[in-house]
Amino acid sequence: MTDDQTRARPVSRRSLALLLVLLLAGLLTACGPELGPIWPMSTDPRAILPETSDPAVVRVGSEYFVYGSDNHLRAPVTRTTDLSRLYSQAEKDSITTEAMPNPPAWAARFRQLWAPTVARFGTRWVMFFGADRVNPPQPWNAQCIGRAWADSPLGPFVPDVLPFTCGINQIGGALDPEVYREDNGRTYLLAAFGDTLDNIQGIELDVNANPIGGWVVLLGRRQPWEYHFIENPSMMFDPVRRNWLLSYSAGKWYEAAYSTGIARCSTPLGPCTSHANGPWVSSRGGRTGTGGMSFYTDPAGNPWAIFSSFPAGRETTNGGRSASVVPIVLSPMVSAGPVVK
Repeated sequence: MTDDQTRARPVSRRSLALLLVLLLAGLLTACGPELGPIWPMSTDPRAILPETSDPAVVRVGSEYFVYGSDNHLRAPVTRTTDLSRLYSQAEKDSITTEAMPNPPAWAARFRQLWAPTVARFGTRWVMFFGADRVNPPQPWNAQCIGRAWADSPLGPFVPDVLPFTCGINQIGGALDPEVYREDNGRTYLLAAFGDTLDNIQGIELDVNANPIGGWVVLLGRRQPWEYHFIENPSMMFDPVRRNWLLSYSAGKWYEAAYSTGIARCSTPLGPCTSHANGPWVSSRGGRTGTGGMSFYTDPAGNPWAIFSSFPAGRETTNGGRSASVVPIVLSPMVSAGPVVK
């Protein structure tokens, strides 16, 4: 994402697993789920997709469509059947196209679009994305979320004339949208809002990708390690504990200390509880600024995460991030201590 207010050798799946390890979990309370400690990722996932920032994955059968923030293309989308191998820049470019040839009329810059998220609504595909608007009432909170439509996951996506939302009272800025759909078909849009400490909010969508009701606060910036701002929400259901995992990024996206947190939620619209002993994923193994995480499933239904990072020492606001993928391992409920997989 962009944010003006605040933004080898193969290894086995087992060794790349994100071990989400908790102590004995209690029943849900009125304040949200009772939580145990989170152990951070202990291995070094390799970056497989160069020049891929704020990635989000849509799977159609055995094909993956990986969307990312603008590089030399607007809303680049990479089409592949294999997210387990390393791609060179040339290989990645050969299977990547521009999903939105024409920018939204309300956008302040010709080529500035970040954190696209795509889902199917009926017979059409919908993309939500972030971009700065022209003449914002708060120049430091220029971000808005837009919506665009296409007949294919490859596009071309045609944006609405007006933004979907520009934040609280359409003033404070909104960014980093993410669509989450339950197995029962209920669909939600998560986003980060500016001009508030309750940054992560969500809203339910109807079958036409229109809002149902108002925005609801899921999570605010509360923990000492969550410096500057929290953003980039993504969600998945945990069938072990029957609640929801919310990932989010904390900090400034172009700095080495940018990292990913995890929270548990009692419903897709909260309440959610974060951890003081975070972050969940942070700089290690020569990769820094780990953020922009998004969840997806493989054809067998197994959960995975994709996120972006910089090579250590090469953090910049001008590209350079690559995407890594890791399987999610949900630990069983145990009486004490970490579970070793």
